[in-house]
Amino acid sequence: MTYEMMLVFGIVILTIILFVTEWLPIDVISFGIMVTLLVTGLVTPQQGIMGFGNQATMTILGLMIVGIGLEQSGAIKLLGKHIQKLFNYPLWLAITLMMLIVAIVSAFISSTAVVIVFLRVFIDIAPKVKVNLSKLLIPLSFAAIIGGSCSLMGTSTNLIVNSVAENLGQGNLAIFEFSGVGAIFLVVAILYMIFIGIRLIPARAKQQDMLEEFNVDYYLTLLKVNANSKMIGKPVIETNLKNDEDVELLRIYHSNGQARFPTDNEIIREGDQLLVKGNLDKMKSMYHSEGVSFVHQQKSKQEFEHQKENEQVLCKVLILPNSRLIGDNFQTAQIQNNFQAIPLAIQKKRQILKRKFSEIKVEIGDILLVSVNKADFHRFYNLPDFLVLQEFEEFDKKVGNKWVAIGILVALVLLAALGILPIMVSALTGAFAMVITKCVDMQRAYREINWGIIFLLAGMIPLGSAMSNTDADSFLAEQFLYFLGEGSPSMAISALFIFTILMSGFISNNATAILITPIAVSIAVKSGLDTKPFLLVVMFAANMSFFTPIGYQTNTLILSPGNYKFRDFVLVGGILTLIFWALATVVIPWIYF
Repeated sequence: MTYEMMLVFGIVILTIILFVTEWLPIDVISFGIMVTLLVTGLVTPQQGIMGFGNQATMTILGLMIVGIGLEQSGAIKLLGKHIQKLFNYPLWLAITLMMLIVAIVSAFISSTAVVIVFLRVFIDIAPKVKVNLSKLLIPLSFAAIIGGSCSLMGTSTNLIVNSVAENLGQGNLAIFEFSGVGAIFLVVAILYMIFIGIRLIPARAKQQDMLEEFNVDYYLTLLKVNANSKMIGKPVIETNLKNDEDVELLRIYHSNGQARFPTDNEIIREGDQLLVKGNLDKMKSMYHSEGVSFVHQQKSKQEFEHQKENEQVLCKVLILPNSRLIGDNFQTAQIQNNFQAIPLAIQKKRQILKRKFSEIKVEIGDILLVSVNKADFHRFYNLPDFLVLQEFEEFDKKVGNKWVAIGILVALVLLAALGILPIMVSALTGAFAMVITKCVDMQRAYREINWGIIFLLAGMIPLGSAMSNTDADSFLAEQFLYFLGEGSPSMAISALFIFTILMSGFISNNATAILITPIAVSIAVKSGLDTKPFLLVVMFAANMSFFTPIGYQTNTLILSPGNYKFRDFVLVGGILTLIFWALATVVIPWIYF
């Protein structure tokens, strides 16, 4: 083992540790990898920045814009409406049809976008059809994951594997070349879900009043600053409103009619009305000691209002993957000033947190209970940072014509499938058509694009090049084959599948694909076998992270809305993972060897 090889392995191990522990955001880790590889000379300057201009990166960017166009134009929403009709049938048939439809759609557009739209639909219809929400969301997520694996454009992972293989001199996969294998996985998954999986999923999601669900036991109160108040003329930071752990100032209504989210330096004036959240006894104490009087007081079991023009809308919002809040705590994010919303409570991985918001870090899949001024709610409802979990159809902001957007998608797929244009060119053409036909609002699109994936590819693709430059991939392939001994191709497929799927359960599926693909190619070449089945193993295994809620973004998104526990994924997804492992061991060698 050479020094350069050891250095690459050290970077890979550190990368995996950072991904698993989440000490730093993924895009920061990836950028750091790129810089480290350049500084150490493990890649050339051209290789170091090739991730930004890689075909997979540009294809993914184009497909993101196409997906945003389908979402903004209401095309995906249209499909979500028709899904409701399925639940007029028996539950097993409804779930079968739902999984089929979701998988087919996810083969062409982002599975995350599909799950986000259908999530809101299911939250709305679950009480009406008397089906517990948790019974629907795991099948939804799993179908989206499998569907995305069934075509080259269905998921960024497939595009990455194909691109890395091309860079290593291997063949180019056609857009639907492996859809038949994916269809076998899908049929088995549906049969498993309707006969076994649905019975293993607990009916854990609760349909109840939002404030009861979040266990809100504090008081929301309006306090008026009297003429004799000790707070007059002082900034907020010097008052008990800032320094007392049991009381939190949410908003100030100044006597001149201004309503402001308070900063530390906001000056308290006579006649101001203060919207305060906290312990009732502490507020009573302030009544006597701080020179304030109660204007409006109620336990938080009802919506509150100040004046007619300040009427509030109470809603639950899900933190989406591209949210500006991710990685910040609430103090840094300043949700009040940036989004004109008052955070009241937060649900993180089934736990209702009651600490001060400034102590809580925001993550994908968190659910916030917020209060928004009624006049601001239309704008808030369409922000790309959140998914408001109640449906307000009158507030949906549609851009362009949904049928035009669908036509562009169909044309894109046909151009790529018939070989008229390479998939990258057809994806960028489709994105441009979405912009020209105004199916995409580019200002919103800039905020909805998941730039984290772009930076992930920019950093991780050079790491794959470093493994090839130093023969680290060849070394690992040799160790892999030595471990298998004189095993058959089926054993190699089986071992590679389970290793990849376990790895993708704890780090990004895209990162897993970039790290494993060069090794998979080397295993095939050293064994004298066709590389194609080994590439398919990486594609399917890297995508199919069913056994944890963190391995794939759609699982993370449904964790809190479905009120799932980690063990639900381990049980339901773990059994499906074992079934798929056995299936891959039999089906892929049977087709290709």
